[in-house]
Amino acid sequence: MTRVLLVCPEPLGHGQPAGVGIRFLEIARVLRDGGHHVIILSPDAGTIDGCRGDYINPHTLLALSEASDVAVVQGHVANAFFMQAAPIPCVVDLYDPYVIENLHYYAERGPEVFNHDHLTLTSSLQRGDLFLCASEAQRLFYLGALLAVGRLHPIAFEASPRLDSLLRIAPFGVQPPRPITTRDLDAPAILFGGIYDWYDPILAIDAIAIARQSSPGITLTFTTHPNPDITPQGKLAEAVAHVTEKRYSDFIRFTPWVAYEERAEFFDAFALALLTFRPSIETDLSMRTRVYDYLWCGLPIVTSSASGTDEILERYDAGSIVRSESADAFASEILAILRDRARYEKMTRGSQQFVREHQWRDTLQPLREFCRAPRADATKDAFVTPPPIVERRASIFSRLMRRVVRASGARLGGGAPEARTTRR
Repeated sequence: MTRVLLVCPEPLGHGQPAGVGIRFLEIARVLRDGGHHVIILSPDAGTIDGCRGDYINPHTLLALSEASDVAVVQGHVANAFFMQAAPIPCVVDLYDPYVIENLHYYAERGPEVFNHDHLTLTSSLQRGDLFLCASEAQRLFYLGALLAVGRLHPIAFEASPRLDSLLRIAPFGVQPPRPITTRDLDAPAILFGGIYDWYDPILAIDAIAIARQSSPGITLTFTTHPNPDITPQGKLAEAVAHVTEKRYSDFIRFTPWVAYEERAEFFDAFALALLTFRPSIETDLSMRTRVYDYLWCGLPIVTSSASGTDEILERYDAGSIVRSESADAFASEILAILRDRARYEKMTRGSQQFVREHQWRDTLQPLREFCRAPRADATKDAFVTPPPIVERRASIFSRLMRRVVRASGARLGGGAPEARTTRR
C-alpha cells in the first residue's frame, strides 16, 4: 500500500466540482480502490468516503507530506507544495493547460496573470518527477516546455526514448456506463453548459434562434459557474446582455451549476449538446471536460472544430463538427440531426462505445503504475543551466512565493491575481 497525498487547488466540499475538482475526486477513488491510503488537501477540506480530507496550509503540507510516499499536485497550488512540503516523489498533473487558457484574461487582469502562470509552470516542470497530460497534442507541447527547462536531456532520452518515464498521457475519464434515456426530439432542449471566456455563446444563441424558425420548440440552456469569484465572467455577461437585447429569454435559459452526483438526471432532460468557440491554440490543446460528461450520458454533440474533440467525435461517430463560424451552419446541422432518428441513435451508440473504453481506472493507468512504485528523478538537475533572463525571473518567482507564504490558507499558491478556470 502506498500513501498518496493529493493536493487539489479547487474546493471539493460543496459538491459542485468542475474539471480539476472532478479529476481529483476520481483520482482519489481509483487510488483508494487500488488499495492505497489517500489523503486529499483542498481549500475546503472536501473528500470522499474512505479518504481523509484536510485544508491546504503550511502545517498540513509539511506534516502530511512527511507521512506520504508520493504526492499529486495541479496548477498554482504546486508553488506552495514545492516550497513547504517534504521532498517526496511528486506527480504534476498538466491536463489543464492553464497558462494557455488564461491568455484570454490579459485585457481584464493585466500581465501578472501570465507572469504568475508562466513561473508556476516553469517551477513545476523543474521539480516534478512525473508529468501527466491529456492528449498527444499536449504531450508534444509539454515536451517542448520540458526541453526548455532542461528536463528533456540526453540521460532521460537514453533511459526512455519517448520520454514515457517523465511524461505520460492520462486523459480525462468517465464513470461506469449508465442506461441511456429516451429523449424528446420534437421539442428538444439543447445544453451548452458553463460559459468561459474562450467560448462563443453569442454564436450558439443565434444558431438556436435560427433553428427555432423551423422547430419552434427548441431551447438552449447555459449553466452559471459555481465559483464566480475566481473565474472571470465576461462572456457570460455578454450572453445575458445579448439575450436581453434580442428578447430571447423565452427560449434561452441560465440555470445554476448542477451538483456532480446529480448531473446525470440533469443531462437526461436534454436531447443534444452544443459547443461553439473560435479557433485558437487553446482549442488545439484543451480537452473539454463537458464532452466526456455529455458522451457518458449519450448526448450527441454539435461543436466547433478543436483537435482533441474532433478526434473523439470522428473516431466514435458520436457527434458532428461544424467547421464554420456561421450561425446558419450550426442551425442546419442541429436540425439535420434532430430530424434523422437513425443518425441520432448511431451517435448515441458511438458515445456508449466511448464510455466503455474511457473508464477512469483505464485512463489513469500511468498514475496507478507510478503510485505502485514511486521514484524521484535523480537527473532533474543534471542539465539545468539557466541563462541570465531565467535567473532574473527566478528572483521574481522568489518574491511571488514570499507573498504566497504570507497569504497562507486558501490563497496558497496564489501571490498574483490568479485567474482560476474551473472547467466543465
